[in-house]
Amino acid sequence: MCPECYLKKLPSKKEQGFLMPLALFILVGLGALAIAISRLSAGQFSAAVQESLSVQAFYAAESAAQVAMHQILFNTADKAGADGKCAAANGDILTFSAAGLNACSAQIACSIASSAGDTAGIYRVEATASCGQGQLAAERRVITGVRYE
Repeated sequence: MCPECYLKKLPSKKEQGFLMPLALFILVGLGALAIAISRLSAGQFSAAVQESLSVQAFYAAESAAQVAMHQILFNTADKAGADGKCAAANGDILTFSAAGLNACSAQIACSIASSAGDTAGIYRVEATASCGQGQLAAERRVITGVRYE
């Protein structure tokens, strides 16, 4: 056995404690990277929800406009009847129960665009729908024209 083998050379003062600052630097860097990734993913989730609500609001507004056109045009005998149905539909509020639109509501505005002496009725139907609430909400408006002859 060699007693010199067990004698180790002690590190110099310059080499002591080098690993601790390196480990601390790596931990701080990884922590900052984790926070940045977390914030980025949260922002992307919020944007995806907002886009989905925007599409739902568009379809709700389109559906409300179709409901108004159906009320004006079907089972109407003459222009005066269509005028009355347009006036009756003005201000209607629709709430949806379908799976994709259950968080949406829409309001219908109908106005008569034709003159009193015209034989054809021209109507402007505006449907405004909103979906969601608070910061995650979207609103869309659809404007259509309807002609009754």
